[in-house]
Amino acid sequence: MERVATGVRADLAQRAADLGLSETHEDGARYLVADVGYALDKAEIDELYDASVELERMCLELVDRVVNEDLLDRFDLSPLAARLVADSWDRQARNLIGRFDLAWRPGQPPKLLEYNAETPVGLVEAARFQAEWCAAAVPGALQFNEIEGRLVEAWRNFGLPRLPVHFAGTPDDAEASLTLDFLAATARAAGFEAVRLDLDAVGWDGEKFLDADDRPIRTLFKLYPWAWLVEDEFGPNIEISGLTAIEPAWKMLLADKRMLPLLWEMHPGHPNLLPAGMNARDVAGPAAAKPALGRDGAGVKLYANGLSAAATAGDAEEPAEQDGPLVYQAMAELAKTGPVTVLASTWMVASQPAGLALREADGDFVGAAARFVPHFVR
Repeated sequence: MERVATGVRADLAQRAADLGLSETHEDGARYLVADVGYALDKAEIDELYDASVELERMCLELVDRVVNEDLLDRFDLSPLAARLVADSWDRQARNLIGRFDLAWRPGQPPKLLEYNAETPVGLVEAARFQAEWCAAAVPGALQFNEIEGRLVEAWRNFGLPRLPVHFAGTPDDAEASLTLDFLAATARAAGFEAVRLDLDAVGWDGEKFLDADDRPIRTLFKLYPWAWLVEDEFGPNIEISGLTAIEPAWKMLLADKRMLPLLWEMHPGHPNLLPAGMNARDVAGPAAAKPALGRDGAGVKLYANGLSAAATAGDAEEPAEQDGPLVYQAMAELAKTGPVTVLASTWMVASQPAGLALREADGDFVGAAARFVPHFVR
């Protein structure tokens, strides 16, 4: 993997704006990088692909064991949440999308940092922007990016009735809205009517959920965590509504970092996993402390000298109570290009690897303030 300068292209900046993307974070720091790309060779892509297949296999095995071996108490689920998880898994409810974040250095096995299994961010950047960047900046080059096509195919294979598919999220989350608009477009490309609405506009008539036009909601893609949804006013109605929810409720197990210690117990020493536990004493040496339900690096602290020493990097904000208990995980080195640290993420569509996204940051911590950098295959 090599960081390659490709030159500035004004048309890419305009295209990013057309896609609804901002070139900067809210604080003005750079976000979308269009004048640089990471060049990878096919062997490196194959390594990331194969690791993602293996990680997904282990994750699905974990859900099966949690449900069938009565391990749901490991996740501190409410009775309603536990029932929804078990029922959705028993029905073999299909899932659509997720993102593995991996600690990876070329030539070393990729190791799972966490699975953004329910509400992953950065989809439009990975699926659309970097595809257009590759065509413009490195004409003729390949890219590990089949995300959009795989999504259209997944909708076609979901086995859903030909009824409207509703896409909902919170109205004040611009990134969620962008993601929902994109996913709705892939559903339309697959032949479905796609309806966008805000979650607070969802109604209930005593038997079923309704949209703003009082039409029944039969299939709902919600960009909203199950952990929050089951605590909402209408949460108990999910069981009797006949609703097909995407992501399915069993995905809440994989979106919870308490799955990391359980994975390590199931597969100790696996080359694609890192030692993890629920107690600081479970992990020796350099480690990270992560809120179980935190998102996109929120509340993560890195301890380069061990958990008994002071944090050396991470998120300055303290975890919120709703983010759950801390999970402890051994630290792994990420790829480095000079002072720049690179985080590799593989996008999964219908449990299959569909694309690669790379984010970078100065220093050792790649969090919400990271830069998105496209890639190509040489």
